[in-house]
Amino acid sequence: MRRNRCFVVVTLVLFALPVVAEPKPNDRPPNDRSPVDLVVAADSRTVYISDRTAGCVVVVDLESQHTIGEIPLRGKPQGLALSESGDTLYVSEHGAGTVAVIDVTTHQVSSRIEVGKWPTDVALLPSRNRLYVTNQDNHRVSIVELDTAPATPSSEVAAIREPYRVAVAPNQKQVVVVNQLPLGAGTDHDLAAEVSIVNVDGDADEANVVHVKLPAGSSSAKGICVSPDSQWAYVVHNLGRFNLPVTQLERGWVNTTALSIIDIAAAKRKVTVLLDDLMQGAPDPDSVVVSEDGSQLWISHSGVHEVSCVEIGKLHQLLSGELPADLAAMRDGNQPNVWVRIKETPARLSDLENDLTALYLAGIIHRYPTGGIGPRGIALSPDQSKLFVANYFSGTVGVLDTTTGQLQATIALGDSKEPDLARQGEVVFHDARLAFQRWLSCASCHPNDGRTDALRWDFMRDGIGNAKDTPSLILVRETSPLNRRATRQTVRECARTGVMVSHRIMPTDHEVDALTAYMNSLDPAVNPNLTVSGSLDEAAERGKELFFGRASCQHCHPGPTFTDRQSHNIATASAHEDDGLYDTPSLVELYRTAPYLHDGRAVTVKDVFRVHDPSGVHGKAEALSDSELDDLVAFLMSL
Repeated sequence: MRRNRCFVVVTLVLFALPVVAEPKPNDRPPNDRSPVDLVVAADSRTVYISDRTAGCVVVVDLESQHTIGEIPLRGKPQGLALSESGDTLYVSEHGAGTVAVIDVTTHQVSSRIEVGKWPTDVALLPSRNRLYVTNQDNHRVSIVELDTAPATPSSEVAAIREPYRVAVAPNQKQVVVVNQLPLGAGTDHDLAAEVSIVNVDGDADEANVVHVKLPAGSSSAKGICVSPDSQWAYVVHNLGRFNLPVTQLERGWVNTTALSIIDIAAAKRKVTVLLDDLMQGAPDPDSVVVSEDGSQLWISHSGVHEVSCVEIGKLHQLLSGELPADLAAMRDGNQPNVWVRIKETPARLSDLENDLTALYLAGIIHRYPTGGIGPRGIALSPDQSKLFVANYFSGTVGVLDTTTGQLQATIALGDSKEPDLARQGEVVFHDARLAFQRWLSCASCHPNDGRTDALRWDFMRDGIGNAKDTPSLILVRETSPLNRRATRQTVRECARTGVMVSHRIMPTDHEVDALTAYMNSLDPAVNPNLTVSGSLDEAAERGKELFFGRASCQHCHPGPTFTDRQSHNIATASAHEDDGLYDTPSLVELYRTAPYLHDGRAVTVKDVFRVHDPSGVHGKAEALSDSELDDLVAFLMSL
């Protein structure tokens, strides 16, 4: 009920651009502190930090290393951008459907810009006085002309799926967007997340957007930045070997972490290199920044509470065949090392996607602790001497020396409440130290607060050759039995065996209790496909009538969770599962759980009925006309 009340308040104020009174910081009860992004003022005196759970921007004085103010915001504050003049701060308000425009001299919200309902990041294009906003809910990028009064989006361009961060090339000719999740069939062996490149000079249409696919198995792609010369986009992401059976974790057999380098002008991926080392993973990279001279690339790894520094200038030299003599002399057993092999045969550049030692062999990657748990947003000081790290679960900002990588200070954002068991479980859920050789966290496969990575995985517990799509964990407390074959009867059993089977370690009782509490706390978000008042639109209303009527969907998908919690055979049997029995999934949040069916073979909900139900055994949707099926899908996407 609380979520519904919040939604009503948000939808009422979306169209009221004048400033309304916000609660004062000292009037607010303690919250979990969860810094997610930060930006440093040009004078190096101030850093602004978005705090997702406290619902504010925290202002820190860097000389005293203390907070000097909080600016209460709506929704879940996330991405930040500071104007060239330094007097205006733009903050995406995820869930509120707005970008807050903050006067930094008064620490007040001066106005708000209406965008998509789930804005995640913002980036300024100074030459056009334009703001780009990534909207996770509708998979589009809003283009806001700031010279208009009031500032409003002039247009949108389509991304791929859940655009997460956006970066403007220094030459201000292109804008690059990283899409967090892949879009396609789970049975596609090349399924991967993509990067979208927007041509600034062109019209806002599909002709001026190109998409570059990352390597197969790329998901949870979050961080992106552009080289100072505007030639390269650097993208960090998880790289899963989802085409292999999950028989082991050792040495990156299943999970690896990657940096992909995109040639912006050519709209082509040049190379992907691994950021893990031979015996330890570096999962769940979140953010990436490049130094002004193009020599260093800093990356936060939220799963292992570290940042890595890649000497990116030297990496480009190696990629062009410039090898130091000592590196060229190193051997890989009885053959030349990977860099020599690439120099001799440039077509072997793709070998780096599977080489866990290449960067370490070259001595161009270094990893450092951040002084906290769950590092996410990172930013360099204007003089490039310090790296600031938002430690999400610690409620702190770590300050690192960029020459040595050593932690210089840890700045607390303010009072926070004692973490309850669910919050402790959230920390465990995102902690890759709870896995053999740290190759993954629960969030690696269930990003976005327990949802899906859009990939399928072949676990040994039910034989090999029958991979299953990653299910969302939303409402697991009400939808047991769990997993695609309904083999887990309780959330606690799922938490315990998930760590044992997927992470290859034995969790403690407290870790299981905490994970169970966190998983039980996972509720659906307010559906962005509902109307402003929170109701169904006309098409969804017609679809609702069909759902409970002629389409006969309610027999297996009764409300309120839209599952009968039984297993059925709908003629989609996988190899080694001749009975074809699969658990009836909940339809809640169906709009964000693609691909569909137990193995992800259906890209869209419509494909479930028109492409993958030739026998007409999946309800009675085959009898519907195309327009009626569209209405049914509209209802399903509103659940």
